[in-house]
Amino acid sequence: MEQDKKKPAPKRKRAKNPNGQFKANDPATSVNEAWEPVEAPKAKKDYSVKQKVTTTTSGKSTAGKYGKTKALRPTFGTVTTTSY
Repeated sequence: MEQDKKKPAPKRKRAKNPNGQFKANDPATSVNEAWEPVEAPKAKKDYSVKQKVTTTTSGKSTAGKYGKTKALRPTFGTVTTTSY
């Protein structure tokens, strides 16, 4: 069974005359003059490449989660493994 999906109502704002007062609707016309459609601004996405942090400004050897980490060498008793 399909569910009816309602479309969201278009964004709108009250229409004003040159004096700044709200316009009234004229019932003799099919168009509602009291409201003006408004286009919603689209959110801008930032696709720029961010510079990778290598060291902190204080000269420490770590750069938080963006710094290079040493390779992990798991050990199982006397058996050691190296991951490449």
